[in-house]
Amino acid sequence: MYKLIPVTHPCLDTKQPLLLLQSDHGEKYFFGKVGEGSQRACNESKVKFGKLNGIFLTGEMDYSCIGGLPGLILTASDQGKKSINLFYGSNILDYVVSTWRYFVFRFGLDLKVSTLKQSECYRDSSVTVKSIVVSGGPASEESERHEQSLSFTKGLKNIIARMFPEVSPTDEQDPSANSLLNVDIPPEAIGAKQLTTSYEISFPTIRGKFNVEEAKRLGVPKGKLYAELTKGNSVTLEDGTVVKSEQVLSETRNFGKILVLDIPSNKYIPQFADQFKEYPFEKLSAVYYFLGDEVSITDDLFRFFDLFKDSQIHHYVSHPKISPNSIAYESAAIATLKLKALQVDSYNIPITGRVYSREFFHCFPADLPAGSSLVQQQESLPSCQVRKENMHIFEKMKGIAIEPFVVGREKMVLYESQLATAKPTSSVDELYETHVVPLSIEGTSLKRTVHEQLHINNFDNDSKLNEIEIITLGTGSALPSKYRNVVSTLVKVPYTESDGRVVNRSVILDAGENTLGTIHRMIADTDVPKFFKDLKMIYLSHLHADHHLGIVSLIKEWYKHNQSTINSLYVITPWQYNIFVREWFTLEDAAILSRIEYISCEHLKAGADIRKQTKPLPMDDNSNESNKRRCLEYDEASAIKDTSKTKKMMQDLRLISFKTCPAIHCDWAYSNSITFFRSARSKELFKVSYSGDTRPNFNLFARGIGKNSDLLIHEATLENELKAEAIKKRHSTINEAINVSNAMNASKLLLTHFSQRYPKVPNTNQSITLNAKEVCFAFDGMIVSFSELGKQQDKIDLLGSIFIEEEKDSKNDES
Repeated sequence: MYKLIPVTHPCLDTKQPLLLLQSDHGEKYFFGKVGEGSQRACNESKVKFGKLNGIFLTGEMDYSCIGGLPGLILTASDQGKKSINLFYGSNILDYVVSTWRYFVFRFGLDLKVSTLKQSECYRDSSVTVKSIVVSGGPASEESERHEQSLSFTKGLKNIIARMFPEVSPTDEQDPSANSLLNVDIPPEAIGAKQLTTSYEISFPTIRGKFNVEEAKRLGVPKGKLYAELTKGNSVTLEDGTVVKSEQVLSETRNFGKILVLDIPSNKYIPQFADQFKEYPFEKLSAVYYFLGDEVSITDDLFRFFDLFKDSQIHHYVSHPKISPNSIAYESAAIATLKLKALQVDSYNIPITGRVYSREFFHCFPADLPAGSSLVQQQESLPSCQVRKENMHIFEKMKGIAIEPFVVGREKMVLYESQLATAKPTSSVDELYETHVVPLSIEGTSLKRTVHEQLHINNFDNDSKLNEIEIITLGTGSALPSKYRNVVSTLVKVPYTESDGRVVNRSVILDAGENTLGTIHRMIADTDVPKFFKDLKMIYLSHLHADHHLGIVSLIKEWYKHNQSTINSLYVITPWQYNIFVREWFTLEDAAILSRIEYISCEHLKAGADIRKQTKPLPMDDNSNESNKRRCLEYDEASAIKDTSKTKKMMQDLRLISFKTCPAIHCDWAYSNSITFFRSARSKELFKVSYSGDTRPNFNLFARGIGKNSDLLIHEATLENELKAEAIKKRHSTINEAINVSNAMNASKLLLTHFSQRYPKVPNTNQSITLNAKEVCFAFDGMIVSFSELGKQQDKIDLLGSIFIEEEKDSKNDES
């Protein structure tokens, strides 16, 4: 038996479909898109990577396809995985993985990146996977571009091998100082883009059971002849009698084939229809349709479905207007509901509404959530020849099991199945009733906490027109967990123009994987455009993946809502990340690059001492397989600050100061302090300082650039008794963060970036005295006005008691 289990489906948490294939022996294979949030979904459902044999990427190659892939690879390595196989229908995947070279590094992991061109196969003892590659543009042009990229393949493969060396390097790893990794990849390496990859999955046949009694009756002696017959061979007895294997073996059994078809947009539908018009359907058991946002649910699509109308074939459809907007991370949603019960105005209810396709649900009626709305894309409602009972919605954990059958004598049968660790999906009301009501929190009710808040946005509403606000979009460290996503913090600082008009300046400080998913789950569609028009800057403190894997998605979403404006987005990062941004958007949408104003963190550093960048070597120098390092030259021009761009940023954002200083964490890590003008009518200022990841930094940060900050946002990764671990990992304890706040003379302190071992407020025993007026512990999705930052302290005892079930669950997970 094999199981096929959806791990993610299109919802606000996880935008893309990912299918898990698992054999009876535990071998695992992923098919689909490893979008942001995928590893967190695996964590939620306790999917481990130990027997992960292959990741088969589908669709067009964009960030939504692989945004969660770097994090998943790093986590799989940390779980002890020694090799991972990646597959795609174009060698563009070599380019994609190579763009990670400045921030993805694991020794002891063999990452194999393989191109499966049209009809090429991957085989092992459990599956055979055949690639189906469909072009979205003129075939000759795509082929020509593909051929041009082949000359770079060897160099790209060498880069990937050096990102994942067999043995640990003897020196500390700084990729930008490593001539084997710091190379210039020209745009020609990209290869073909306008194509989509799909797959046909087939399984080994199961030999019939050996009939010992029949073998004895035929006079076959035990031993070698039994073995030959079992292998399907004929044997000759001593008397010359020939015994054929089919005389002693029951009939061979087969598994039905599976198609995983990724159709990104309408333009691909004719090519898919042409590809499958002669397809042999007799051994096909199921078709998975991964339909992109741009695919219209109309007659054209249904006519394609009709090609697979055979009564034995089952259909599983993934589309944002078909799959439900269910909550992917229920553990995190429960935590939010508990916190909202304590501070109703500090959290938004997770959004679960969705507009569904009237055409699809006209043809295939299904129970939709109460209050759902339907949209119709064509004038007349279509028809479809696929049997209603054979059409299914692709939804997380609602999977199937396939069993073998005898061709021509038995019917193919699919059974509903799911992982033993899977839980049924619950509504917000059900989660509240099950997990919040038993806490008996005074003054709370389903009506007050949920129903009266369903369409309320507690961020940037009319009552907070001129309020400084903070949203802690993610508050965890290292990797996403069930209760905390990786770190990201948004600070909104309004500015009052001379005519009285108030404009917002929002700044995002670090953006771990799936920061955008958190935003979409908590901010209604109607408010999202303004949210991103107010976003003026994204700041990255350092190049660890848990701080930046969500940035590309944020830039894309910003561009979506600002494309028709004259706005620019300031992106302040270590210089290596700017190379990644350039390389990535050259692949995906080069027009976005013209709207980004990049400034290096190094060029905002206080003082005149500027650390120079190293010049990347030409790609041609990297095509050989030698692992001998060369000396890198310094880029003298990188020591010259672009003062005109910095001045423009100060004017555009109405800043009086933006300074960085080195953090005590890793190479090219920074803390920052930003001072905002508040009004054209006054001299009022607001100064926010952000530590990033660091050991306590008194000289440069607390008594230097951050002195007298209004708000200090500081990492507090570990509890006070774990100081030795904090020193080892170059993080801070709660007491150390308080010490920095005291030395800084900060007015208010926000603590974040907690170890994922703490679903609740960390233990504050033995904490030293805080001089700041107010302190607040960050939780995911927390919305807090600067003026009310300290209100959480009234609930601090309850915050320590409402997460009892989460603590028990965490301990069970660890054991």
